[in-house]
Amino acid sequence: MIGLDAFDPGLARRWAAAGELPTLARLLEDGAHCTVRNPFGLFVGALWPSFASALRPDRTRFHCWDEIDPATYRWRLCPPKPELYAPFWRRIGEAGRRVAAIDVPHARAAPLNGIELFEWGCHDRHYGLHGFPGRLAEEVAAHVGLHPVFGLQGCRERHFAPDDFYARRGRFRTPAEERELVRAMVAGVETKGALLRALHRREDWDLFLAVFGESHAIGHQQWHLHDERHPRFDAGARDAAGGDPVLQVYRAIDSELGRLVAQVPPDAAILVHLSHGMTAHHDGTHLLDEVLLRLDGKKPREAVKPALPALRHLADRIGVPVLWRSRIASAVRGDPPRAGRRFFAAPNNSVYGGIRFNLAGREPRGCVAPEEVETLSLELERELRALVNLKTGGPVVLAVHRCSDHYPRAPDDRMPDLFVEWERSGPIEAVESLGIGAVITPYTYWRTGDHEPDGLLIALAGGLPAGESMEPLAVEDLGPSIAARLGVALGEVDGSPAPWLAGVEAALA
Repeated sequence: MIGLDAFDPGLARRWAAAGELPTLARLLEDGAHCTVRNPFGLFVGALWPSFASALRPDRTRFHCWDEIDPATYRWRLCPPKPELYAPFWRRIGEAGRRVAAIDVPHARAAPLNGIELFEWGCHDRHYGLHGFPGRLAEEVAAHVGLHPVFGLQGCRERHFAPDDFYARRGRFRTPAEERELVRAMVAGVETKGALLRALHRREDWDLFLAVFGESHAIGHQQWHLHDERHPRFDAGARDAAGGDPVLQVYRAIDSELGRLVAQVPPDAAILVHLSHGMTAHHDGTHLLDEVLLRLDGKKPREAVKPALPALRHLADRIGVPVLWRSRIASAVRGDPPRAGRRFFAAPNNSVYGGIRFNLAGREPRGCVAPEEVETLSLELERELRALVNLKTGGPVVLAVHRCSDHYPRAPDDRMPDLFVEWERSGPIEAVESLGIGAVITPYTYWRTGDHEPDGLLIALAGGLPAGESMEPLAVEDLGPSIAARLGVALGEVDGSPAPWLAGVEAALA
């Protein structure tokens, strides 16, 4: 099984049909395929832990890199908690099968009947390059080195995305830096392919699982050089980078995937998992808390905004390292007070904004009674859907969803209470309504691509119909289906084996 992290399914199909991705084109023609449904609202952070654990996000206890500390109401980093669950491949190993797992995001190595190697080439970094058995990571580093992009501070325990900082001295990359990033990404794909082939040849694995992370990073960092409609599109910079960077990285992954598939035994089942999609980073999450402040009748936080461009220019001129800038900016802006508010923006992701109520009996200084939540939810939904995008004249918010409609809640969870679904066809930088007036907050982050929810699974195995579209699966069904195909039951998980993927006899056993 090969995961292609945030390798957009729509682009994959389009470019496969155009002959740009011959390996995926062949697999789509010869294998069955289906949509993979990811955790609603939380999928950006929760997807890979749910894949690994076959559990929904309310049980993995991880949906986002950060959260609001319940004791202090202040922002804090929130790394994943892989110690709370056993990944499905480890349970398969415990059943006596030989397993190799490489670069599954948000995973941490532990003893296994086989090998694990994590964070050599992951967009999401937590623990640095590490693996099992104990010297595997050192062996890989000695023989192939660190990944040219994801290897930044490669062996340190640090929770960040290295591609945010590689080849970027200022707020945005210069054309030369854009060219360097795509060069290094393609080089990383090629080295990763060679590494995977070498590990695959070590023995006759029962399960070989690996993930390419470069598709995730290139979508975030260089979508503006792919999408000609993007406000930051620069034809000269794209030409300097050698053409569309997303296509270049997708081609490289497709090529390495083909080489790997070519050495797989003819009777093996081959699964390719395109985890979720990518599109332009158009959303209103960066201005959500300002809107909520006004809806709560609080004083807007506008005082520091006029100074930010000058501070950024000064940081560029004196060469402040980009690794420091987010910390400095956070200190300048200050952490907004939340204890006296009825509701505030909760860390979630940019695709779906999050809102959390200051709920009595849950938050330490809760001021919203449980019986007020539904009325307040309806009020917020009405006000948010009344927002108008001043650039387009259209709506800003498509819908407001209750988290409790999708997940069981626990008093100590950190999930938002409401999800805000943005209208994402264009930038959201200036909004207005009769209730709050105008809020103008330009999007100044360097990431120009962001995610779309659904993924795609391609499955090539004996008995599966060639080219057929199968019933959609939830991401937490993938592990149980693979385990069942190998004759292993995972026990108490949220996912279940899909008969068409697991094999009818295995699924019913």
